[in-house]
Parts: sequence; structure tokens; C-alpha cells
Amino acid sequence: MPSAKRLDAEIIKNGPVSTETGTRIEQWAQTGIQSIEGLKIRMQDTAAFRAKYHRPFITVSYAQSVDGSIASRRKEPIALSGPRSLVLTHQIRACCDCILIGIGTVLADNPQLSVRKIKGQNPQPIILDTRLRTPLDSKLVQRNDLSPWIINGQNHSNERIQALEKAGAKPMRCSTGPDGKIDLNALMNLLCELKINSIMVEGGAQVITSFVNSQLADQFIITITPKLVGGLQVLNSKGIETAPYLDFKQVHYQHLDDDIIMWARPGWGAK
Repeated sequence: MPSAKRLDAEIIKNGPVSTETGTRIEQWAQTGIQSIEGLKIRMQDTAAFRAKYHRPFITVSYAQSVDGSIASRRKEPIALSGPRSLVLTHQIRACCDCILIGIGTVLADNPQLSVRKIKGQNPQPIILDTRLRTPLDSKLVQRNDLSPWIINGQNHSNERIQALEKAGAKPMRCSTGPDGKIDLNALMNLLCELKINSIMVEGGAQVITSFVNSQLADQFIITITPKLVGGLQVLNSKGIETAPYLDFKQVHYQHLDDDIIMWARPGWGAK
């Protein structure tokens, strides 16, 4: 099967992708992903997916307790994933071109978003940060290998932008919606122009809820851990706005020690 780079070259040289590749993408709706090996195979066609649908292939992946909590009631981080599930998370990261989180996760967790638990390539970090609140001393800004892309609104002082650039980040302006948050469809257009073929959306609750309500997800990989937390729910108070609920298709469950991994495709007809 051709690599993503080879498909990208094919798109540039010959225009639309081959019939064979296009047929494989059309068949994605009927073939579920059940393992990290299946995800790796799917990722080989994401350049063609981007060319066809004008956005990256989007994987939403996070860990939650059995009651749907992703953090404590005070929004403090909790170690939910077991050791093997955490390794899987890093494998998923390594499959994707970019990994995306919101400013809330940066401020609460100060994550690295690397693949340090496995051998693989670190994805490009993306932070949704409309008001440029990312701390200059955060782990993502201080990384030596990749400069985080900080997606922000239109009106910011050059002084703040220059401070982030000097610290090692790359602020990138993007349109906002009526709610003042980053317009996700505009962001997808921006990432498409940058030839980003795949992204992993890892959190937090507001970001995951926004992607769900925008129907911008092609694969869900959810780690469910045997804990009752009673904390911050994975979907914020707005919940699902487009329907009473989101149905999952092509569902497969994988056991990793005490954790259950749910591999599923969203039922709104994602590619």
C-alpha cells in the first residue's frame, strides 16, 4: 500500500488520486478500525482523504472513568490510563501528523504531547488558544524538537505574539465563530493548506465537545478505566447539540489489563 508521502506526491503531480485509492476511502465507512495496526494502515491513505474531503482525517482519543469523567470535579488531572493503555495512546500519537488540545488542558496539565514511551515520531502539537494565554514556560513552548502551533483569534498585540515566538512557539491566526472560539472549519482549511493529513484530538472537554458538535471526527478511540470519579465530564454542559445522542458504528472492544479500549466510528456518516 502506498505511503502518505507517495500519495501526496501523486496528488501534486497527477491531480485527483487514483480510482483504487478513492475506492478504498469510500469503503472506510464499511470497515472499522479495531487495533493500532489497523489505524496505521488507514493512515497510509490520509493524504488522499485530505485531497478528497479538504480536511485532515480526525481521530478523537481520550481516557475516561466509567462515569465519563476525564478530570476531577475541580478540573485537576487524574491518572486514568493503565501502563499498557498509555503506551497505546503514544502509539496513536505517533500515527498522526498533529496532536490537538485546548488551552484549558495546557493550563491544567502542562503536557508534553510526545511519544516518549515508544519509538516513533512526535506529532506536531497544536493548541487552540483564542486569547494567547499559553504560558511562555509551558512544556510545549519549551520543547526543543517542535514549536507548538498556537491557533488564536485575530486581535492580539504584536508584543504578545513576539514574546511567544521568542520563547519557541508559532502563533497562527484563525477566524473565530460567533461564540468567540476558533472556527473549526476554518482551522481545517488552514491545516489542509499546510498539507496536514491527520490529527489526533486529545482534549479537553470543551475541545472534544466542539469537534463532536461540528461533526469533525472520523474515528474514536476511547480508553475506559475501572474508576468512579464524579468529576469533569468528557462533554461539557452544552452536550451534543445536533442530535439527542451520537450513535457509534463499527464498534470493537479491546482489553488492556483492566482498561477497555473502544474503537468506533461516529454514526453521522464520517469517512
